Amino acid sequence: MRPYGDTISYGCGANGIHWLALLNRFPEIQAPVTPDECDLDDFYLAIRKLLLSHELPGLGFEFGCALSVSDYGVVGLAIASTRSLSEAITTQLKFLGMVTNTAKVSYQFYQDGNWMVLKVHEVDAIRPLDHFTIESELGAQLRFVKDLLPEARMAKCILSLPYECPTSRESYKKLAGCQVKFRQPDARLQIPYAWADKPLDSADELLAPLLAQRCELIASTMDKRGDWVERVRNLLLTSDSCSKSLIETAEALGVSTHNLRWHLARDNANYKQILLDVRMNLACQCLEGTPLTLQQISYQLGYTYPGNFQLAFKKYFEVPPGIWRSRSTV
Repeated sequence: MRPYGDTISYGCGANGIHWLALLNRFPEIQAPVTPDECDLDDFYLAIRKLLLSHELPGLGFEFGCALSVSDYGVVGLAIASTRSLSEAITTQLKFLGMVTNTAKVSYQFYQDGNWMVLKVHEVDAIRPLDHFTIESELGAQLRFVKDLLPEARMAKCILSLPYECPTSRESYKKLAGCQVKFRQPDARLQIPYAWADKPLDSADELLAPLLAQRCELIASTMDKRGDWVERVRNLLLTSDSCSKSLIETAEALGVSTHNLRWHLARDNANYKQILLDVRMNLACQCLEGTPLTLQQISYQLGYTYPGNFQLAFKKYFEVPPGIWRSRSTV
């Protein structure tokens, strides 16, 4: 489950983490002329060209295991805040469209005897998944389990791949950190079922529903990703805190600050107002749906001082946040 898809590109920048990782390792690759408009197809085109000129078995696993759960922004936080591993995997699959290309990849998650099984397969049977996609998806799942259960012995897991081993089996075992089987009927990761209800050290019953709401909000606007206002909104929503500056946001979206201002002005919007709208929307969700204190909410929204948050809220809604909360509970 990698953030290579264009659905997440507007959260970390279409020339963001996935392009930087590729370009840093292989500087001979040329980035798109207009990186702010590149998408999953551009990335995979670069991968295909790379694999035609280089022998790189296991490259997918390298990319899949490169990012931690925390690198997935609010989706990663929502996953990590759940109570158990099985609940975390279920949450991950629920918001799959935010972090991978659901037009190409689909998952099944089920119990099979003493195993939890994550099976990855193509959406279009006419276009089977390439080795890189399979490995990057399953590699990311392995990293997720390792991050969520750091004490677990990953060697107990089993990876199944539906093709011949392109190099030595030991090199794949070293990359994956577990047993790897080749020439299998499908691509899957088997996780001991005994781990299903293991509690997560990162679990947070207070934040879990709030983060899930944020993910729901982002997912509901993903079909509007051609709108620059929505790109900025999604970036702020997927960030750990809503406190990015215009310069940071422009950099994450792969454009200059001048171009970002121009795009927003064309949509009759400005960055400061979008930031405020996002913060106030999230503030209402926190006040109405969680027992978080005003101080906790202010920090969640990126305010340095709780007083600044309360003044901003009152100016925006003409009602103090405390009164807003009391009215919502009536």
